[in-house]
Amino acid sequence: MQILLKSGVTIGSDKPMKNANVGIEDGVIKGVSTKEIEGFDYPDLEVGGKNRLVTPAMLVMNSYLYLYPFRYKVFMGKLNPQKILDVMSSNDAYYFAMAGAYHLLKRGVGTVVFSGPHLDLTARAVSEVGIRPVLAVTVDNDVNWEKEFSTLYNRWSSGDENRVILRVANQDQLKNVLDVSRTYKIPVLVERDVDLSEADLNGAHVIGLGGGSRKDLKKLSLQGGLAWTPSFEVSNFPLSKYKPSLALDLTPSFDPLFELKLAVTRLLLVPEEAFNSATLWGYSQLGRDKYGKIEVGYIGDVVVFELDEPPAFPLDQTSPYESLIFSIAYPETVIVNGDAILDGGAPINIGLKEIERIRDKVDEFETEIRNLEKN
Repeated sequence: MQILLKSGVTIGSDKPMKNANVGIEDGVIKGVSTKEIEGFDYPDLEVGGKNRLVTPAMLVMNSYLYLYPFRYKVFMGKLNPQKILDVMSSNDAYYFAMAGAYHLLKRGVGTVVFSGPHLDLTARAVSEVGIRPVLAVTVDNDVNWEKEFSTLYNRWSSGDENRVILRVANQDQLKNVLDVSRTYKIPVLVERDVDLSEADLNGAHVIGLGGGSRKDLKKLSLQGGLAWTPSFEVSNFPLSKYKPSLALDLTPSFDPLFELKLAVTRLLLVPEEAFNSATLWGYSQLGRDKYGKIEVGYIGDVVVFELDEPPAFPLDQTSPYESLIFSIAYPETVIVNGDAILDGGAPINIGLKEIERIRDKVDEFETEIRNLEKN
């Protein structure tokens, strides 16, 4: 499939490009130019225009999709996540995750890393929406985590693309997890209360969750990466030297662009760095060196934003990163792996029928929780 995107400004290359064309074929970016792209005279899909901002699709490093419909109540302490886990079935998890993935799609996300129960069904729901899933197997005191990891790794990963990583939440399991990381050459998400200061990180690939509050920042600056959620973090110094990725965890907004606003207004990253944290830096931490940029040879994960009228207007060609981060912009088109999964602002793979089913499942689930509370 050939796709031709036209922009007022394209960001995600080494420098913003005005009035650029982006050509995608067979899932790969084949051309980026301010002139016509050879071989794209009659593309299968052509979108964009002078008021469009073309960007790489964003990546969310850590999220809890199964809690998405209850994010307000969980965040405000009105509902205990454990109570949700006690009641939630695998079928519930599928639909709740689909709702979260639908939300992320409509904000311009192309890849999401998630943890929690029912990872296989969660990944299926995310794939149904069209977003690329990355499963993070949680390692705590459960003795069966290695079996779960092996099963999911064999099911979801291939020699070309790994879609299963580990998330360590227990200090006692750290050494075992790092050994698996070395063997499989996969990243490990490390919870903020798991200290890496004394750990042997040689040959392992670690990503510390949390911002400037981590005790092992010096170690991570030398041998690892950092993933942070601006809503949850306060730091007295800029984080740019860590090249952090963006994690949503379970923020009430569940919105990567909102988090980028906070990163900039709190003076922890400049706009271009903030955008890189949701694109290039995140993909780099996952070991994907052909993602997160608008350049020839990179994977065709691309988003088109229309900034044509308030509240998204204007597209300031001299400040394109600020135009995206501080406007209230919603994608017109989202392309993942060269396939359009949202066009004209509407998801292509799922529709009103699925949304109605999600609403019904949430209503049924909340009724079940209320009945348990009464008893």
